[in-house]
Amino acid sequence: MSNASRDRTGRRVAQRLGWLAMALVLSLALVVALIVGRAYVPARAGIGDPYYPDAGGSGYDALSYAVDITYDQLASAFLSGTTVVTLRTTQALDVVHLDLKLAVVDVEVDGATAEFTQQGSDLAVRLPTVAGIPTTPAGKLLDIRVTYSGSLAGVTFPDKASPVYWNGRETLIAGEPEAASVWFPSDDHPSDPATYDITVHVPKDVEAISVGMLVSHGPDPTRSGEDVWHWRTDTPSPTYTTMLTVGQFIVETVPVQIDGVERTAVYAVSEGLPDTKGAMDWLKKSQAAIPMLERHLGRYPVDALGGVMSAIYLNWGGIETLGRPVYDRREVGYDETEFHELSHQWLGDTVTLRDWRDIFINEAMATYVEWMLYGETGKETPQQDFDELYGEKTSQDEFWAQQLSDPGTTYLFTHVYDKGPMAVHALRNRMGEDAFSRFLLEWAGQTGPRSLVDWRTMAQKDSPVDVRPLLAAWLDGTDKVPATTENGFR
Repeated sequence: MSNASRDRTGRRVAQRLGWLAMALVLSLALVVALIVGRAYVPARAGIGDPYYPDAGGSGYDALSYAVDITYDQLASAFLSGTTVVTLRTTQALDVVHLDLKLAVVDVEVDGATAEFTQQGSDLAVRLPTVAGIPTTPAGKLLDIRVTYSGSLAGVTFPDKASPVYWNGRETLIAGEPEAASVWFPSDDHPSDPATYDITVHVPKDVEAISVGMLVSHGPDPTRSGEDVWHWRTDTPSPTYTTMLTVGQFIVETVPVQIDGVERTAVYAVSEGLPDTKGAMDWLKKSQAAIPMLERHLGRYPVDALGGVMSAIYLNWGGIETLGRPVYDRREVGYDETEFHELSHQWLGDTVTLRDWRDIFINEAMATYVEWMLYGETGKETPQQDFDELYGEKTSQDEFWAQQLSDPGTTYLFTHVYDKGPMAVHALRNRMGEDAFSRFLLEWAGQTGPRSLVDWRTMAQKDSPVDVRPLLAAWLDGTDKVPATTENGFR
């Protein structure tokens, strides 16, 4: 055989072997896809919350967010940047649904360019498939890098209050039930707590305040004439407990001892406030509130402490952003507001909601702890608050008609703050001091998502008497609760 014949024969053999290898790889991929796809349930654009069904996405557990954004155009509220979402799939997936209101430029999955679609606030990131069946199994770790940009001034919330506060000089993003989707892609639902690493590039001498520990701040080594602020928290918490405020702030860092651990509390007060010293002094009172709260709720569960006060008038008195609550300027001097938001560091930020229908376990509990601490400062006791409210609401049908176990979106943040803590106090009266104290400590010592059903189950377990009728009357009832011993009255 000539050399040319041998070469042609060798090429044909190599070609056949190549085709065989490719066919084998494809066959194996198909087999893997079929195995993975046996229990395949298509992912949903929305986690399935009964009140906000479009929030979040199904089929995965978000573990961490690494946010790196530039906000150097305060006058136009223009933001750009990237976020890496690290998640673990909980089922076979061909798409990951994230929430983001700004326009997406590019998406990568584990370093490879990925296809995506964006409709409203739903960002659908496509994952590999074979014959229409996903090849990404349950338990797979993924890094999804999203590049995006847009003006915060153009973000709308047709069915919710906007969490964006902006006046051209100062910007604040904070609110609930939705806020994170304004400035970074996320599973924006409280049932999926995660950790956060947040880097913000801003104009020189402008402050960027967020949640967690202040890792560093100063001149930006990558951008001339700009500063960079770096924040990080290792405490898993819901996305709505994050926040970002940018503007001219007075920032003070204070060393504090919490449970024998040296930490740094960070407080920020807008330079636009008429009395910056008074606002700063009031914020710093949070340090004294922590030991008071720990007596009832156990060890402080967050890795950061502090507070923020904007010059912009807000639609609420305060919000429990992780370790660093944000307060409206009109709240200065109202210690009960600090008690409330700081108690949320346990009740809401670390013991999180299963869904928004369970809001009672956040707001009613935090308000009741607020009542307790306010009484300890020599003011009205919880029993006095309870008796006063019951007397005031004698003939108010709307007050009693709201079902705390299923308040609906219209009244989600309404009577959970008055009828709610009344229900908790009634439970305390019925259980007795020792049993209620044990229950409160046990409940606050948990982490991760819980439901109102879980709360009721634990209360019954920890009570020496049957409290199910009492809870049914207060939580499920729509009529005025009769003033009986069985219903927690004294």
